[in-house]
Amino acid sequence: MINSYIKQLVQYGIKQGILDSMDYSYSINKLCDLLMLPSFNDIEVEELNIKEPSSVLKPILDYVVSQKIIEVDTVLNRDMFEAKLMDCIIPRPSEVVTQFNELWWKDTKEATDYFYHLSKKSNYIKTSRTDKNIIWKSETPFGLLDMTVNLSKPEKDPLDIIASKNKTENSYPKCLLCKEHVGYSGRPGRSSHRIIPLELNEELFHLQYSPYVYYNEHCIVLKNEHEPMNVSDKTFKRLFDFVDQFPHYFLGSNAGLPIVGGSILSHEHYQGGSHHFAIEDAEVQSEIKVKEVTIKKIKWPLSVIRLESGNRDQIIHAAITLFDLWEQYNDESVGIISKTDEPHNAITPIARKQDDVYILDMALRNNRTSDLYPLGIFHPHSENHNIKKENIGLIEVMGLAVLPARLQTELPMIKDALLSKKDLDKDNIHYEWKKELQSKYNNQNIAEFLHNEVALKFTSCLEDAGVYKQEESSQVRFDVFINNYIKELHHQ
Repeated sequence: MINSYIKQLVQYGIKQGILDSMDYSYSINKLCDLLMLPSFNDIEVEELNIKEPSSVLKPILDYVVSQKIIEVDTVLNRDMFEAKLMDCIIPRPSEVVTQFNELWWKDTKEATDYFYHLSKKSNYIKTSRTDKNIIWKSETPFGLLDMTVNLSKPEKDPLDIIASKNKTENSYPKCLLCKEHVGYSGRPGRSSHRIIPLELNEELFHLQYSPYVYYNEHCIVLKNEHEPMNVSDKTFKRLFDFVDQFPHYFLGSNAGLPIVGGSILSHEHYQGGSHHFAIEDAEVQSEIKVKEVTIKKIKWPLSVIRLESGNRDQIIHAAITLFDLWEQYNDESVGIISKTDEPHNAITPIARKQDDVYILDMALRNNRTSDLYPLGIFHPHSENHNIKKENIGLIEVMGLAVLPARLQTELPMIKDALLSKKDLDKDNIHYEWKKELQSKYNNQNIAEFLHNEVALKFTSCLEDAGVYKQEESSQVRFDVFINNYIKELHHQ
């Protein structure tokens, strides 16, 4: 039977356009060698009509386990060997880059379509897992937010993220984002990984897709060198270089400080893709034009200033001015202290392009902690940790919630408790929230009710992360900062 599975996998590769039919025998032999088969019986088999290869890979991996080629049968070990199998039926890295570049000169979207298709069909993006994520939209005071319960990736702990920034390693590759993962067979298994070199601000970066795709064409742009995350003047030039090359994608950066981003802080990188986020539809509360740059204050749970201009140089200058001002800005009346023994103010920038207009959303962040808020003053507070304890990163700043997998079982438990009007155990993480929900529930559609309440809870997490709160007194202080910024621009 193993011969038939090998042939079906090769047929799958040819049918999906990720393997050239001229490489049929080559791929068969590479797979046989990997599976330690001395020969191959090229028998007739039924060609499967499948969109992703999991159904063929599973029996091959079962065979690998049975033959002790994999010593310990774990998900990670299977994933690592699976990547080796797929590496036998996809193009070499240089061939992928050549094909991408040829397409890019004709149509940038055609180039990314090709690379995204390859990333999915090679099972680098495991759609069989990501498709299981629970997804819905809910109306909130800030618009229609995207909600996802993430079943494909474990929940991070903020303290682990901080530790990773301080960790020094001599291992190879140095982190999960390093370019050396292309073809790497060790943990976590990147044998089938491919990247595309890009030039941003006359520096070498690489484009890849996230294995966990939280939204359409969720890509990562990583620096060639293993250097720490750092938002600087160069950041804005890189962002706009990218959207000039790929105007159908946005690109944004997590702040380069712990707590104010859910990111790998040890390696400079950005996230982008093709998705319409709720923040794009945010209500504009005020706007003013300085030279050729329009400055907008938007209604959003975090404190966001939007810059728009058809003049690339001027919007970059305006972004750098805002960044420099915020880095040193203090307003103790609302708890904003820019520096103690270390810097605290940071910015999460998100760039996109509509026709010939450059758009840059600048979310103001601060990572200070206190005895009351040890995980962050501007971080989801403890009363919201039942829904989300992780940092508020770039994706969530834009209005897409990435919630922990445990909610898959916890929400049905809450549903049952609401319908039966029974309290949860007092040590249950949702005990207080369930009591609050019971007072609001009035026999409406229970699934829709819970989804909407989760969205409101997530919105509260975003508000916790906002440096200027929604109360009028705090918004007045936000306006003071914006006016200071406008004065700074006028004086230049």
